Amino acid sequence: MRTLLIAIGNPLRRDDGAAHRALELLGGTRAVMQLTPEIASEIALFDRVLFLDADIEAGESRIERVAGQAGGSFTHHLTAAAVVHLAEHLYRFHGEAFLCRIPGVDFGVGEGLSAEAEANVAAAVRLAETWRQAAG
Repeated sequence: MRTLLIAIGNPLRRDDGAAHRALELLGGTRAVMQLTPEIASEIALFDRVLFLDADIEAGESRIERVAGQAGGSFTHHLTAAAVVHLAEHLYRFHGEAFLCRIPGVDFGVGEGLSAEAEANVAAAVRLAETWRQAAG
């Protein structure tokens, strides 16, 4: 089963780079600052996609299914659901999409993750590894 991992965030905004760190540990291939419409064509080439993203409101690291949903306006900053919607409707994506939320607490300017985000990245990596193994 072909799987794409996409890390979203800005590593120069402290914990916003948590997804990039998780992707690095997972041996992933795609890191972006934000989701754009162009990613939809790439997603369509895979059976499963896992978006990884830092989230100040996540509470704990978790993975949830993403259903395609049209965005409110067509811009160059989209949600995972909006990108999946584009992939489904423009490129016939029929795979599964998931979002791994990684809690962060410090989104200020600077490099490096807070201790809390580092621990949450470790938890997210464990979840993502289990998620990948479940697919076979």
